[in-house]
Amino acid sequence: MILADMRAAVSALSQTGLLGVRPAQALAQLGAALAQYGPSLYTLAVWAAQRQPDAVALVNDDGPTTYRALVARADALAAQPLSRDQFPGQSQRVGLLCRNHLTFVATLLACGRLGRDVVLLNTTFSPEEVAAVCASQRLDLLICDDAFAEGLTLESVPILPVSALIDNLMTQKSQFCPLPLWERGAVKQRGEGAVQRHIFTTGSISILTSGSTGPPKAVQRQAGGLALLPTVTALLQLLPLRAGAPTLLTLPLFHGHGLATLCVSLLMGAPLYISARGTPKAYWRCLEQEEIEVLVLVPTVLHRLLNLPDISKLPALKAIICGSAPLPEVLAERTRRVFGPVLYNLYGSSEAGLISLATPQHLLAAPGTVGRVLPGVTVQVVGGQLRVRSGLTPARDWFGTGDLGTIGAAGLLFLSGRSDDLLICGGENVSPEQIEARMARLPDVLECAVIGVPDAEHGQCLHVFIVPSSDAVRLADLERDLAQLLPRTLRPKQITLLPALPRNAVGKLTRARLTADETFQTPT
Repeated sequence: MILADMRAAVSALSQTGLLGVRPAQALAQLGAALAQYGPSLYTLAVWAAQRQPDAVALVNDDGPTTYRALVARADALAAQPLSRDQFPGQSQRVGLLCRNHLTFVATLLACGRLGRDVVLLNTTFSPEEVAAVCASQRLDLLICDDAFAEGLTLESVPILPVSALIDNLMTQKSQFCPLPLWERGAVKQRGEGAVQRHIFTTGSISILTSGSTGPPKAVQRQAGGLALLPTVTALLQLLPLRAGAPTLLTLPLFHGHGLATLCVSLLMGAPLYISARGTPKAYWRCLEQEEIEVLVLVPTVLHRLLNLPDISKLPALKAIICGSAPLPEVLAERTRRVFGPVLYNLYGSSEAGLISLATPQHLLAAPGTVGRVLPGVTVQVVGGQLRVRSGLTPARDWFGTGDLGTIGAAGLLFLSGRSDDLLICGGENVSPEQIEARMARLPDVLECAVIGVPDAEHGQCLHVFIVPSSDAVRLADLERDLAQLLPRTLRPKQITLLPALPRNAVGKLTRARLTADETFQTPT
């Protein structure tokens, strides 16, 4: 089975053009890099640098960086500021609190080379939340952007601002090297020209759950699991990915979706475009000027892109990969009308990883689907709730995603909301997401959210929050439209107009803030 999976993976890589005209040589280089450095993001970057050292690896707000330069910067970080001599301790766990930029990526690669365990922190966390994560994850060092370092006090964890990290590199230019000199784990020097001994201590990357339904939890990612091979192979086969295809990432790298995009871009030797503070207008300029082939985003960003003036179909754009939040049917249909059949809807979770993928053909037949379950993943529907097994879940354990859903006759998976968001109105189960999907089709509704509030007669009734499509929209018009759209038992008891809905760093709706944050309770 493993040999068959490996053959399928090689075939998929070959079809993307990644292995070039000398596939045996390319695979031998990959094998040598894996043997020397173990499975990590750093290994993927080294492999790309060997094949195409002067190709662009990353484009951030400060400009482009080649694969040669990216590996060199990671080597420099591993050699000095993050080395064992400079960073004593046993567990050597590093926290990263950074927006999207070159130093974030280079530090992640350097930690992978040294076998450091890395925890990626959400940049929207308060200082108290950062301190709590540092304590619970027992971090030995926190590397953060200077803006986050200001006002941040940690009792037992040293803070290293990115500016200090860069200053260290500028004074240690001799440490920059095109080929690795420092190895992870124990290194034994045997004189000039001697071979260094490697003891692999493959590190991990931990991402934090969104915290939209409770305190964020750390989910560890260990590189190199063969159980993930069928899933990765399927993505290469289903997505129109091409070696070296320019990719625009609009999500933060600390998020699982963003981290997965970085991994695929390094694997494909592709230039990845990122920004610390991107805007829809900036993303559109990048799409047009850089002839982006792959666009990775969340539904909120897709919605805002489509609302820009003078948008049109982009000839270079081959795939819009959407995920991390529910994709409204009306948004999927609108995307197809503007850009053509290029939209893919990816469903997954922090704990289970990638679960299913909807292709343009799936979305044409059923705009609300999240597609078919990917190879290497098993899904059960028990009592209307989804349970998952994958290469990232313990071998014998089912993971409850907390999502409600069904699997149709064609094998397509449909989500109907979250079990923890389910409302009971007059004894009837009501999914807020299903009500929101119907409301989103109203011309006067730009965005909407539904929550339940206590009701003496029905137990719960609906409170609807609406972002109107224009300033001319009146509350009376919305009440009339909702009365025609919804049955009497599901009509909202209260409607609140807002300028925007509360969302987290990746655009996912945070319902709790609709009741807890007075900012979002004030009608406009």
